[in-house]
Amino acid sequence: MSEVLEVSLRESCGKLRNRRLRHEGKLPAVLYGHGKDSVSLTIPAEQMEATLRHGAQVVELQGAADGQALLQDLQWDTFQQHVLHVDLLRVDASDRITVEVPLALHGEAPGEKEGGVVELLYHSLEIETSPAVIPDKFEINVNDLHINGSLSVKDIRDVAEGVKFLIEPEKTLVQCVEPTVMPDEEEAAVGGEEPEVIGGRKDDDAQADAEE
Repeated sequence: MSEVLEVSLRESCGKLRNRRLRHEGKLPAVLYGHGKDSVSLTIPAEQMEATLRHGAQVVELQGAADGQALLQDLQWDTFQQHVLHVDLLRVDASDRITVEVPLALHGEAPGEKEGGVVELLYHSLEIETSPAVIPDKFEINVNDLHINGSLSVKDIRDVAEGVKFLIEPEKTLVQCVEPTVMPDEEEAAVGGEEPEVIGGRKDDDAQADAEE
């Protein structure tokens, strides 16, 4: 089910007016697309925050505008913590849209018990799909992933009909590799000796100075 945003008409624009809206708990937005005129709107900030927490990309508009819309673009503040402005693109069930969907691991990789480290190389995947079948996330099962093994796009299961990945089917998404040993760790494992401080004096010289 799509997230619902209750939108109102925005009577005036400009930086000062938009700043006042945000102080009132509202966000300025623009709705456009499908050959219709663009409409300036406001959205309750708390509804927008909930939509983002739930990972929704297509929303259902109610109020001054109706129908479905894609969160086309978000303008954030300098610290990427608060949304300042929202661009909405009108969509319907017959459209093909491009969105990014999170990728998550499912299961336990036997390669970890074999001493390997599981690396997720992509945290989201770009797909082309209709608004009606956008998944919340993709899961890739690692229960058969052994050390030095890998899984690719083609290993993702339960993909809805009509979903097209915009990445090569053979592209590696997750792999189990041998842990990397840093050079200083290798030295510690071999000798365990402390490095000599350049420009410093040896212990014998220091002891001699103390005795004088």
